[in-house]
This record gives sequence, C-alpha cells and structure tokens, in this order.
Amino acid sequence: MRVAPTQSTAVSSRIDALDRLRGAALVGMLVHHFVGWLTGGDARAVIPGWPSFAITDTAAPAFFVAAGMSTALFVASRRRRAVSRPRVGAQILRRYGLLVPLGMGLRWVLWRSPFGFGVLEALGLAVLAAAAIVLIVPRRLAWASAVAMLMVGVLAERASQGQHDWVALQLVGGKFPAVTYVGFVLVGMAVVQSGRYTDRRWVAGAALVAILAVVALLIDGIVPDRYPGDLPFVVPGLAGTILVYALGQYRWPPLLAPVDRLLRAAAAHTLGIFLFHYALYAALRQAGVNGTVGHVLAVPAAVGLTVALCVIAPFVPQLPWSLRTGRRQHPAGGQRTVLAVRSQPEPPSPVGEEDAAGEGGEVGASPGTIDRGAHRVTGEVPGENQ
Repeated sequence: MRVAPTQSTAVSSRIDALDRLRGAALVGMLVHHFVGWLTGGDARAVIPGWPSFAITDTAAPAFFVAAGMSTALFVASRRRRAVSRPRVGAQILRRYGLLVPLGMGLRWVLWRSPFGFGVLEALGLAVLAAAAIVLIVPRRLAWASAVAMLMVGVLAERASQGQHDWVALQLVGGKFPAVTYVGFVLVGMAVVQSGRYTDRRWVAGAALVAILAVVALLIDGIVPDRYPGDLPFVVPGLAGTILVYALGQYRWPPLLAPVDRLLRAAAAHTLGIFLFHYALYAALRQAGVNGTVGHVLAVPAAVGLTVALCVIAPFVPQLPWSLRTGRRQHPAGGQRTVLAVRSQPEPPSPVGEEDAAGEGGEVGASPGTIDRGAHRVTGEVPGENQ
C-alpha cells in the first residue's frame, strides 16, 4: 500500500483535517444517540435534516472513511520503517479484529444480545476486509475497487430485502451493512493512496461534486434516507464526510478555537469516549431518565453530555498496556495529547503510529496517530447503531 506524495499543502493541514473529521463524527454520533435515548424515540424527529436522515447520520460514513485513511497511513509508515508485510498485517488484525469481540461483549452487557452487528463489529470487519482487498488490487485500481464495492453493497442490500436469516438482517442489510461499509473504508484508503488527501483544491472540488450529486437526487425526488443503505444514504453520507474534511483543511478563526479544541479532544480519545457514553446510557436507563425528556430539552441536554465527555476524556488516566495495541508510548515530557502543530512542513506521508485507542476508561489513540517527533495528534473509532 503506497502513498503518492503531493505538494499542495503542508502536513499540518492534512493532520488537522483528519483529526477534525474524526472529532466531528464522534460528536455527531454522541448527540444523535443521546437525543434518541433521552426522548425514547427516533432522534431524526428532533435533529435537523430529512425525516429519515438527520445531519448526524453522516457520522457513520465519516468514521469508516477516516478509518480507511488512517489504516493506509499506518501501513505506509510501517513499510517505510522496513516492517515486514506479515507483521503489519498482524498489527492491523489485532487492532481491528479485537473490535469484534469488544462489540459483542458490549452488546451482551447492555442488551444481553451479543449476536447483532453494530459499529464496532462492522468497523473491525470492514477494515480487515478492505486491507485484504488493497493487498491484491493494484494501486491504480484503488478508486475503481472502492466504487465497485459501494455499488455491490447497494445491490446486496436490495437483494437482502424480504429475507429473514441473520446474514440478511444483520450482516448485509442491517444498521451497518458490511459490504457498503467496506466500500467506505476503501474510499478512505483510495484518497490516501492517490495522495489527494492533502490537496485542498481537489478535496474542495470533490466536496462540490458530492453536494451537486445530493442536489441531483433531491431534484429527482429522491430524499436522503438512512435505511436501507442505498444511494439515498451513500451519496449524502459521503457528501457530508467530504465537506467536513474539506473545511477541516483550512485554518479556523479564533472564534472557533473552543470548537476546534473540543473536536481534537474527541478525535484523540474516541474509543474511550465511545465506551463511556454507553456507560452513561446504562446509568440513565437505571435512573429512569431515558424516554422522559421532551424534544425541546433533548438537544441541549445531548450537547451538554457530549461536551462533558470530550472535556473530561483527556484527564482520564491511561492504562500502561492495551490488549489491542500492547505497551503504550507517551510523548516526551509526559504530554498526553498535543493540539498544536508545527509551523514548518514535514515530508509527505508523516504518519507513524505506536499506540492506539484503548479499552475501558482509557482514552488513547488509534491507527490515525501522527508522529511529530515528541508530539502526537491521535484519534479513531466509532459511533454505534444510528
């Protein structure tokens, strides 16, 4: 998996964009979940958007595209260090493969139903499948394989309608249709392999094309729809993802500094925040709060809970060792997360990741960690059933 160099932007822009994309996806996912839990109904009835597609529904595609970009950068950095392909594959297998039993365990603890197919299981399987595809598909066909996988996913989900077996209901046509989400991961990998992820003009152009595609759907009478994962989901989901990434490539004004810090904190501690927001779900359920909050108060309450988790996360102590990533290495001087970036550009392909998102109360990094000498900007992992 090779990364083509580009000289369109400084390295700090690409890091900022990927970090902000992850952070925005996590914040959107949390707000969506909290609104649904607090009201006891469909969050799409409260959050702005269309009846079956809220703006927060772009969180899932964004996570998987970001995971594909992070994995491609991770592989490239390891290969530059002369790490063998089998060892790189084993590292990816451990990092993402263990998300599957983690998701099953979480599902069992909360709902006594371990055999669903939620976001953790989908992310683990999708990244592993996409990594295997990239190994056998030539780099020049990266975009073709991503588009083909998305098309196959749409067709597979259509074919699964009306079937009642587990594969049709959960794996192919569930809340996270596996084939379609493999396509999202391949899109992220293709962006990195082409080197376009640092090209502001290219990304802005892609965002414009994606927005025009959504407009074309609307003109044709096709309204965005989260389920099933057909074109009304894939096109708006990718459009929102590209738009957020494009905006993240630019320097933000001081007025948005608090928002920027919040997104970076979310991006740096995604798995820990993700797991703890389910702990909050259990606490709210136990206290009898779920389903009792009106629509007017639900969004402010959801935003408040989300902000609180993102603010607290950097202060939660990390365990020294992670089952998914082994021993953690912290930045020099004891710094945990550095939000500032260097003013001087670095060579292309800057990613070198050592520690990843941990489990439980830890809130660490992931296959999107960026080495900056002694400094790190980290992030990654997902939102659950939206």
